[in-house]
Amino acid sequence: MKRLRAAFRRRMNAWIARRNPPVSALTLQQNRIFIFPSSVGLGFGALLLGLLLLAINYQNNLIFMLVFALFSVSIITILHTYINLSGLRIQAGNSEPVFAGETAHFHLHLDSGSRPRYQLQLSFAEQRTVICEMPRAGQHYELRMPYPATSRGRLQPGRLQLRSDFPLGILRCWAMPMMDWHCLVYPRPKMLRPLQSSADSGEGVSAARRDSDEFSGFERYRRGESPRRIFWKAYARGQGLFSKQYEAGSSDRLILDWDSLEGLGEEDRLSNLCAWVLECEQRGLAYGLRVPGMFMPPDLGPAHLKAALRVLALWGGRA
Repeated sequence: MKRLRAAFRRRMNAWIARRNPPVSALTLQQNRIFIFPSSVGLGFGALLLGLLLLAINYQNNLIFMLVFALFSVSIITILHTYINLSGLRIQAGNSEPVFAGETAHFHLHLDSGSRPRYQLQLSFAEQRTVICEMPRAGQHYELRMPYPATSRGRLQPGRLQLRSDFPLGILRCWAMPMMDWHCLVYPRPKMLRPLQSSADSGEGVSAARRDSDEFSGFERYRRGESPRRIFWKAYARGQGLFSKQYEAGSSDRLILDWDSLEGLGEEDRLSNLCAWVLECEQRGLAYGLRVPGMFMPPDLGPAHLKAALRVLALWGGRA
């Protein structure tokens, strides 16, 4: 039975994929909309069948009239259920990059077109459903569709499931468009090793003070910092544990190097490099990045940060 279900699901997905190729925008028409009875509709059909048998058995005209009236309502419901989705325009929007373990949000733009829309249910497979209503014709609406970002790389959420049970709930009208969108997922930042780099000479150096550094103040001591940074006089006076902070001089070139993280796996190295990049950006330290097959010269700023995180996210062919 499981094999039959799996085979049926594969055939169904292949059939839907042929009818719904990836697009950035589309208008729902007859070839993309499907209508089936809902669980309530199946119960309604069983009720009509029971009433029909009862009317035939007792030759009761009132029951016949009730059955035919309810059946006529169900036929009219098909039209109203269909036009609730027909003509709806869907357009894929942008998605902001996130870190692994967070929730990505895909922006979706809806245009109601020439008629209002009610009880629209949108979701990705096995994800939380977002409900939307557009009670006026020509109304525009923007949704943020959530999807968990479990691992780094380029995240594609799959087919969008758009459903509606309007107006009576006895029929379900649905569409499964494949929107052409993706979200960039950065590695989860984890400081597994204290900040260190390789200078241009290739020798390993740490973030400790060098001759070209200038004193910039004190901060509370963080585990993993060099003991040489500790302000021991304040600690002896009982004022707590502080560390001296230095800003790199103009001659310093801080390179965050993959090879300086020996003993860690690939994903842990990427997570540690990601944490170093964020730390350098927060402290205003110009930094470069060296990973296998890629080198970024030292720089600072939002554009440099975005480029460095993108390199880490897509390293190893995660495209």
